[in-house]
Parts: sequence; C-alpha cells; structure tokens
Amino acid sequence: MKIGIVGAGEVGLTYARPWAAAGHEIILCDLNPSPTAKAFAAELGLGVCTSIAEIAPECDIVVSCVFGTVSLVVAEQALAHMRKHALYIDMTTADPKQIRIAAERAAQSGIDYVDVAILGAIALTHEKTNLLGAGAGIDRALGLFAGIGAPLKSVDGGAAGDAAALKILRSVFTKGLEALTIECFMAAEKQGVTDKLHDALSDIDQASLRDFLGALIRTHVVHAPRRLKEVEEAERQLRAADMPVAVLPGVKDLFQRTAGQISSSPLETPAPTVEQAFEWLFKANGVSR
Repeated sequence: MKIGIVGAGEVGLTYARPWAAAGHEIILCDLNPSPTAKAFAAELGLGVCTSIAEIAPECDIVVSCVFGTVSLVVAEQALAHMRKHALYIDMTTADPKQIRIAAERAAQSGIDYVDVAILGAIALTHEKTNLLGAGAGIDRALGLFAGIGAPLKSVDGGAAGDAAALKILRSVFTKGLEALTIECFMAAEKQGVTDKLHDALSDIDQASLRDFLGALIRTHVVHAPRRLKEVEEAERQLRAADMPVAVLPGVKDLFQRTAGQISSSPLETPAPTVEQAFEWLFKANGVSR
C-alpha cells in the first residue's frame, strides 16, 4: 500500500514508522517539516512533499494528521485529486460537522472516508494508543491499523464524524471528573480522610458505569432540590476550610436551574425512566433533541 501522511508531526510520524516497518510505502507531506520529520524521511530515503495535490493521486490511502482548524481545507485538497475507491483517514481533532461535510464530498467522489479519534496520549503509548473510528471506510481502516497492532475500535453503526463527537463528549466527562476529583480529594487530604473517602465511594464500584450514570440522570430530575442543599453545604464547608473552590459553584448552578424547573413544571411520575428524564430535561431547558 502507498500511504500518504499529511502532517508529519507527532501523530503522523507515530503511525508512519510502524506502517513503513510493515512494508507500506510512505509519502510524507508537510508545509513546514520539522527536523524530526526530515530525519525520518532521510532514514527511508524519501523527501518531504509540500503539495497535497502532488501526492494524493499516487496514494491508495491518505491520512490527515493536521490541526483540526484546517481539517476541511486539507480534506478538500486531497479529495479533489485522489483516485476513486481510495481511502481517506481523518485523524484530526476537527469539528464533527466539518468531518461530515468532508465525508459527504468523499462519497460523491467514490472515495471511502473514515474519521479516527485518538483517545489517549500518543506521546506515552505511541501506536498502542486507543482509537475510535467511524465512516464508510472503517473496515479497511480496521485492517490497516490492526496490521501494526494499533487498537482501533469501530463505532457500531457510526457515520463519519461520530468518532470525533464521541471524543469531545468523552473529554467533557473525563475532564469534568478530573476537576471534581482534584477539588474533592484535596479537601479530603487536608482533613486526613482520603482513605476513608475511597471506602465511602466504594459502593459506586458495585454497579456498572452505564447503570450508575443512568441512575444519576433518572433521579436528578426528581431529587435536584434536595441535592442542591447538599451541594450548598459542601461548598460552604470547603470555603470554611480555606480550600480552592472552582467546580462546585458550577455544580450548584446546574442544580439550582433544575430545582427551579421542577418547581414550575414537575414531572408527572416520581420514578422516571432515563428516556422520560431526558425528555423532561430537553423540554425544561428549551432545547430540541
């Protein structure tokens, strides 16, 4: 396979090395190649091209590893010159809407398109970093990455853009949890109860993550007013202990909003399903699904 990699930075070179070792022919393309990229190219006896239009017609596969802000521009340039039935892999951090636009244009040209989201730290785990992919070219991409032992997982029934969207949502969850963990456990450490807090949270391990999150969603729309008081007291205690408080005020705002909405338009059932809870939340917040 002849693989063109657009963007010879950390991501591009991370996968170029094992693909080259696996016997694929690599073509690097970068407007401003780094010394590392030049050294890698020299090692393989290659140059580093600066024109996407020049390399695209030659490649069986084009892999975009550029900044997300130029993802669509790069895709348009490559797709305009790629052969029919070639494969385009977008590994950028682009807006899912831009990925979907590019995927539609690829389909019109008979080119398979897949977006591949990077779910970990490339600098730490290199080509073993977990990946999530979606799009018309997913089966071909799965084979390509499996050939170098790269763990690419397909979004079941997903279209191009879904992997990028899931990566963003995953970041919302994990970064929010990280911030809350820092705020909570700093306070626990100051009070000398860190180990005991782990024990107090151990019941969460007894349920699956899906069940636990579902329970939070279902009960939030019923018990937010009562839980608001707990949040307010927790914030008061942290401030009294002279601890930095950044996350809890946002948590309090959300609970205050839900409590007000419950007061003006309570649910008709005291034990809603997750679907009923979502329906009420979207309606209460004036957001269409």
